[in-house]
Parts: sequence; C-alpha cells; structure tokens
Amino acid sequence: MINSTHPQYDNYIKSWDRCRDTYTGEEAVKKRGEVYLPRLGGQTDAEYNAYLTRAPFFNGIGKTVDGMVGTSMHIEPVITGVPDDMLEDITGTGISTKGFINYLLTEQLLTGRQGILVDHNGDFPYLSGYKTEQITNWSDNFIILKEQYQVKNPEKPYEVKYETQYRELTTVDGIYEVYIWRKLLNKYNRSEWVRSEVAIPTKRGAPLSSMMFLGSSLDGLNLTPEIPPLMPLVDMNLSHYRSSADLEHGRHFTALPTPYVIGVKDVGDIRLGAETAWAIPNEKAKVGFLEFTGQGLASLESAIREKSEMMAALGVQLISGQRKGVESFEALALKRNAELSSLVLAIHRVEVLMTNALQMAVDWAELESTVTVKLNLNFALGDEDEHLDDKADKDKKQAQKEQKKKEGDTII
Repeated sequence: MINSTHPQYDNYIKSWDRCRDTYTGEEAVKKRGEVYLPRLGGQTDAEYNAYLTRAPFFNGIGKTVDGMVGTSMHIEPVITGVPDDMLEDITGTGISTKGFINYLLTEQLLTGRQGILVDHNGDFPYLSGYKTEQITNWSDNFIILKEQYQVKNPEKPYEVKYETQYRELTTVDGIYEVYIWRKLLNKYNRSEWVRSEVAIPTKRGAPLSSMMFLGSSLDGLNLTPEIPPLMPLVDMNLSHYRSSADLEHGRHFTALPTPYVIGVKDVGDIRLGAETAWAIPNEKAKVGFLEFTGQGLASLESAIREKSEMMAALGVQLISGQRKGVESFEALALKRNAELSSLVLAIHRVEVLMTNALQMAVDWAELESTVTVKLNLNFALGDEDEHLDDKADKDKKQAQKEQKKKEGDTII
C-alpha cells in the first residue's frame, strides 16, 4: 500500500510528535490530553478538563529553537552561483531564500531530519521543503512523500477542505518518474488508493535519470532517522509541564481557607463576608477555618525550579537569564561553545543540503555555475566574546603601561 510506512519511521514518529507539539506550544500540548498529562486517580472527565485547563505550559523548546535560529540568521546567508531572481522566490510561492533557510534550520534543530524536492514549473526550477513526518517511506529506488491538497466543492465555493495524497518518486529503467496517489471511489463505490497522475520530468526533452530529492539527517545527506538533537530538552519541558500542573492543582484546592463548625447538627447555609453574622445555638460549639500550612507544595515548587535550571542548561541559556555566581571568561566561552554544538551541526547540515539542492536546480536550468552556501557562524562565543576582547584589551594596555614605567616614560 502506498500509505505504508518505513519501520524506522514507525520507531521515531512518537519522538517527532513530542518535538513538534512541544515546539508548537500550549494548544498543541493540551490537545493531546492524557498523552502528556496523565489523569489523576479518580478524576472525572470534568475534573480532568479543569486540571488540564489550569495547567500552565512554558514553551522552552519554542524559545530555544527560535533563539538558536535567530542567532544564526541575524546575518544574511551568502550564496553564490544562483541568479538573484531565483533566490528572491526560491519555492515558486513567494518565499525568499532567507525565509526558506530559516525554515530548514528550524526543522533540522527540531527533528534532525528533512528533505528538499527540486521541481520545475515549466519556466524555472524551484525547491519544496518536506518535514520529517512527510517522508513516510523510502528505499534505494523510491521515496514516498505525504502531502495535502485542496478539494473544491462547486456547491460551496467558500468551503476550504484538504485531503491527503502521496507523491511517489522512483526510477524505472533508469528514468525518473513521479506519481501522485489519491483516494478515489472505485466501481464498487469503495475508497481506494489510485495512481491519479504520472509525470516524467525532462531536461531539453530528455528524461532525467535520477530522483530530484535530497534528504538530510544528523548523519549527512540521507534519510536515516536518529534521536532529535533537542530530545532531552523536549522531555524535560514536558516534565516541567506536569509538575506545573500538579502545583497549580494543589494551589487551587489549598489557596482559600475552608470554614468549619463543630457541635451543631444543622447550621444551614454558611455565608462569608463582613455583612454576614453566624448565629450558633450551641454555646460550646467550635467555629474556625481550615487552612493549608504544610510543606507539600514546597517540594513541587522546588522541583519546578530544578527542572527550569536543567532546561536552561540544555537550552543554550536562552530560557533563563544570567546564571548566578561568577565564572571566568574562559569557562563561559567553553560552556557557550559546548552548548551551541547542536546549532553548529544544524547549520553545517543545512549548508550542505541547500548547496546540493541549489546546484541541482541550477544544473536543471542549464546555468554553468558552481553554487556555494555559507551561513553565519560568528556566534560561537555569544556575548562572552565581547567580554574576552575587553579583558584582552585591558591586559594589553596594562602591559604597555608597565613597559613604559620600566623605560622611564611618563604615564598619563
């Protein structure tokens, strides 16, 4: 079946879902319900929904990934060997090359795997990006891509509806062919997957001999899935969410004191407020308020602080502010470099992926040029490099002063 999935796809889809949902934010996480926030024992549906609604979700993954991408993309990518008009609309849909690279970096950091299809619209080649979840099956001679297409309803022209289709890339007797599969009704009025379109891309009228698709993983230009680079931070972010839910749940039930009356069988309705008086018929009755005084919530608050610190350590210091304490400039530099290793690897992978994809597009357009793509890597030390430069400059000036003193010069 065309909708069959590769065994490795099945092994990693849940990890990709966790990364995608956590990055998307609170709505996506809460939509999964008990997948990320298990129901407490004995909770009814109404009680669980209230528990879920109260639970705060701090999007550490979104902040980290967007911060990483912004760190690199604040300086324009340098691309040579590609015409300007192609770079201005690299996807054929009005998306610039910078916007497309921004998308590629985000995907590389989030899941560590993606792909680019090089296609032609009859006038010029263009690039289409595919997320890892869309690359459902693959082998040496085929690649299956999951897509969405819009279905028009002539009776309801303003109704927007999307259906799933599969794009099969394959080679048959050394010729590159593209098939579109859609679910259609057969003669028995049953839905089945049907090859609805067939295309044979050409160059100068001759069929192409290889698939115009490039996959990129953490290991290089291939489709082999691996554990997403930020998976530890994703899991810690979800653990932080569960602890926050428990803390908010506890606060909800312990924040307000509960009145009690002992020694009276029936006190009727009890109302609170300055304008309300209680008339207790039994003079020996006891009246008071039950108030939470234990340390049960303190452990949850402590757990949340610890998980926030762990998230900060895993997330390139983009979640929390400056760390407490004093560290040497050299220690800060080494720590910053180590934390940015995921970003550096993602940048290198995107550089290679874009270079090869653009070279395929340029060759298809019959332009004799060599493509190069360079992204910004001038962030290895972050803000600390400025401090290091200041320190080096001060040390240099101090050394000059001391040398002049030895030579008998006047220091002003």
